[in-house]
Amino acid sequence: MKKIIFFILTCFPFLGWSQTIPMFIGTYTNDSESKGIYAFDFNVKTGEIAMVATTPMVNPSFLSRKDNIIYAVSEQGNNKGNLTAYSYSNGQFTTLNTVPTKGDDPCHVSVSPNKNLIAVSNYSGGSFVLYKLESNGVIGDLVDFVQHEGKGVDKIRQEAPHVHSAFFSKKGNEIFVQDLGLDQVSIYNLINPKKNDASLHSDPAEVFTSAGGGPRHIAFGKKEHYMYVVLEMTADIAVYKRDGQDWLFHQSININPDGFAGKNGAADIKVSPDGKFIYATNRGDANTIGVFSIAKDGKLTKVANQPTLGEGPRSFNISPDGKFLLVANQTTNEVVTFARNEKTGLLKETGKPVRIPAPVCIIF
Repeated sequence: MKKIIFFILTCFPFLGWSQTIPMFIGTYTNDSESKGIYAFDFNVKTGEIAMVATTPMVNPSFLSRKDNIIYAVSEQGNNKGNLTAYSYSNGQFTTLNTVPTKGDDPCHVSVSPNKNLIAVSNYSGGSFVLYKLESNGVIGDLVDFVQHEGKGVDKIRQEAPHVHSAFFSKKGNEIFVQDLGLDQVSIYNLINPKKNDASLHSDPAEVFTSAGGGPRHIAFGKKEHYMYVVLEMTADIAVYKRDGQDWLFHQSININPDGFAGKNGAADIKVSPDGKFIYATNRGDANTIGVFSIAKDGKLTKVANQPTLGEGPRSFNISPDGKFLLVANQTTNEVVTFARNEKTGLLKETGKPVRIPAPVCIIF
């Protein structure tokens, strides 16, 4: 019997598993033709994407996933900001429940690696909120709400706190909260992070970025010894090294090509699955993605600047196997797929862009 099974698997290598995996894209529906959240099948061999389904939602600008549950923020002001949980199966979205984010313009959501908590960042509200997650994916009771106070040096962009993201550590025992308005990363410990009664420690450690930089998103090295913070307003990547309970400044490097003098709008940052490269996008007048190699000491070296072949690259993601990188060009309404050279980190367009109205978040 074993020989027969081996023969079948040898002759039909894709029997029993699919060449496609689900991929989801969040959009802005205001001033666009977008319907809301889009579900696709992503072909892991060719990099092609094929639309499967949509579900209506106002400005689902950021998504997160727990197994077959999709969580989406509705980025709205006037106390309308909310978070919705959807079950996704066989090309169908089913709404589970919706909760308020208790702040205006929620722009980021993340699920704990322990799958028992979810964090939402309110940009205009200058706050973040933590909810429980039930085992069935339903958003549960409120755990904590934290309001930031203060302002930064830029009188226009930093007139108040602007919480832009909140990421859990890989073990789920810490939350890193980026405040663009305060030039600050606040690091909160979680009490009983794996339990149903998990709670937030009230006294965070604080890491300050350069004045007027505007921390937006972060990424970690493979062993979480190094933290990479993308600064929206200056398009710098600030590198910090963990030293016990502290994070020490380690390096600053700019995303842009040498001599660039245009307007910045750095957006997203991610580490490749193999931990060897970092990628970071800049919008504004640049519309490029910077490619950096990561040395053993955590420092970055610029490899290349790749045009995103569109405008407004607000978000991107790397396929789980590391072979493709997809960029969401918000302004030009398209997702561009690049094949990724895993040895050099360089990107090559596949020639298979997909038209999507105002795409701003890609998750697998």
